[in-house]
Amino acid sequence: MISSGSVCLAQPRTLKGTWISTEQDLIEILTTRRDSINFISNKLLQEDRFHLFIFSDTLSFQDIYTSSSTQFKTENTDRYDLKIISCNDSILVVSPISDLSKKYFQKRPIISLKNKKYIHDNTIVFEKLVYHSIFGGPTIALQIDSSKNLFMNYINTSSNKKYGLPTGNYSAVLDDETYNELIYHLQNCNIRTLKFRDSKGADSPVISLIIYFNGKRKYLKSIAPPRISADLVSFIIWRLCSYENLKPTNDKKEIER
Repeated sequence: MISSGSVCLAQPRTLKGTWISTEQDLIEILTTRRDSINFISNKLLQEDRFHLFIFSDTLSFQDIYTSSSTQFKTENTDRYDLKIISCNDSILVVSPISDLSKKYFQKRPIISLKNKKYIHDNTIVFEKLVYHSIFGGPTIALQIDSSKNLFMNYINTSSNKKYGLPTGNYSAVLDDETYNELIYHLQNCNIRTLKFRDSKGADSPVISLIIYFNGKRKYLKSIAPPRISADLVSFIIWRLCSYENLKPTNDKKEIER
């Protein structure tokens, strides 16, 4: 393990990526400087976006804003500073050192995180996945099993029916590449300990996941799934719900809720 933050800073690509703790804390480093957008979240599933500046051995996540109290003329900066204790390609260890970062991480002195690329769990044995999305766009209920069979009920609620699929049931058998990619995402999202925050909102889709694996059932529901699950959720939405080999079917299936 490299024990100097300055060594990491000499190799900025080492720091970029998504870092996750066993308690689902997250640091996501995408870009730096004032126009950057990066993310941190904690074990309480609070998730926020920040600008990121790097000062020597310190990651300074900053919320820069103005307020009506100064007629929006004076900038305020809230700093969530994390000192790099050590890092390499797979491990990042930081210590909260500002008042805001200490509070954000519940006054824990050390946060140890692992690069998302290295949390792959090949002991996960997939059995079945159920996905529901209910919002102003299409209402979707989708199920896929370990035999690669996909079934989807799709309700097109758009006023312009040329967008999306016609309302109805659809089925397909996934090709090996698509199915293997699904397994990869399931094995790369800390599924055993994964939690969703039970947040609600009128203008956002309610997403539900029911995942069966290794003889277990996991139920997750939120309008804002955590970023640790972003790759999995995006894959379901953009690859499975719009799978190119989906065909209309007269079969009916009661999809678990």
